[in-house]
Amino acid sequence: GIRGRNHDMTQTSRTEEILGDWQRLLSNLIELRPTPSNPEGLRKARGMVRSRLEAIGFSVTEHGTGSAPPVMVAVRDGQGEPLGLAGHYDVEEADEGWDVPPFALTEKEGRLYGRGTADNLGPLALRLATLAARTTPTPPLVWVLQGEEETGSALAHALYPELDIPPVALWVEETGYFEADGSQRLLQVALDERSAPLVDAVVATAERDGRAVQRHDRHLNKAFGQDRCPFLTHLAVGTPYLAIGPNDPDSSIHAPNESLPLSTLAISVEQFETLLTEAAR
Repeated sequence: GIRGRNHDMTQTSRTEEILGDWQRLLSNLIELRPTPSNPEGLRKARGMVRSRLEAIGFSVTEHGTGSAPPVMVAVRDGQGEPLGLAGHYDVEEADEGWDVPPFALTEKEGRLYGRGTADNLGPLALRLATLAARTTPTPPLVWVLQGEEETGSALAHALYPELDIPPVALWVEETGYFEADGSQRLLQVALDERSAPLVDAVVATAERDGRAVQRHDRHLNKAFGQDRCPFLTHLAVGTPYLAIGPNDPDSSIHAPNESLPLSTLAISVEQFETLLTEAAR
């Protein structure tokens, strides 16, 4: 289930509401099939994400020319230490070998299946739903989203070095990982006096939920190589970095039966909320 070990009822109810909104949004995005071979699905997914961003106060601009799915830069004012978020709204094609329909969100044996659940529609939608439910202050936010991550990120590589975006105290990767035993693999790079307390608070949230946390001084592994990721090579370079999110070793990114475990969703919501709260202090 979604409930962790030490949640009070108020927090549990709030988290369940967020996860209900998240599941509806994720289902809608997956059903659009935003793959490279379906540009109309990509366009609709981008529009859905943009509408959600604008509904919660982000100013969104789209960058790019021609037929390539544009890069979206969403900016929202706030108080405290500014955070940067990265991600993408495209998903891989679904090859043979699936045990469930790849473009329909399916719950089975404690997991949610569908192309994009883990990479990257699920984590993206989880942050959108969390922000939509929030009534307390948030820090200034910059959210950069591209639509060609699964096909080499040509437009992002061209545009990211020239993007005029505010500096941030911490860049937050598209997702992160929990281990099979429920402990967390937290990835951090170049933390300083501004960002270290934010990450410490995220770790404390996991530990209050009874989860061990192993910190690793590295970036999230990229299937196509770290030096080919436009976010890592153009935006996050030399800046404090954190990777957190709901994925686990069975998420099957780039493979059939991509999925997320139900057991990491609530803690992922709470860690993101903690990050927002601490950065806004």
